[in-house]
Amino acid sequence: MIKETSSNALNKAFLLKSCRINTALDTISGRWKALILIHISEETNRFSLLKSALGGISDQTLGKCLKELERDGLLWKEIIAEVPVRVDYHLSEKGKALLPILVSLSEWSDMK
Repeated sequence: MIKETSSNALNKAFLLKSCRINTALDTISGRWKALILIHISEETNRFSLLKSALGGISDQTLGKCLKELERDGLLWKEIIAEVPVRVDYHLSEKGKALLPILVSLSEWSDMK
């Protein structure tokens, strides 16, 4: 967590306010978020399934990423009343709209 009054925090706040691209990149930044969204789009949509698919991710990191993605409107969770309770994650319309952008970013990254 960045101290709110640090120059780093103030610079980040300025960049997020002054450029919507920075806001978008901040929303999907991080090591795992893009992969999580892709796996959810492919129906790997439960915590345990995502944990298995993502290999080295910790429970804490996966939970944090899922909460942030939900907070930012990219996914929503469905609580299914079973024993034990099951939670499925689904992409929102905003999350679905991001998928082609992620594909384009991947293709751009592969350019020589």
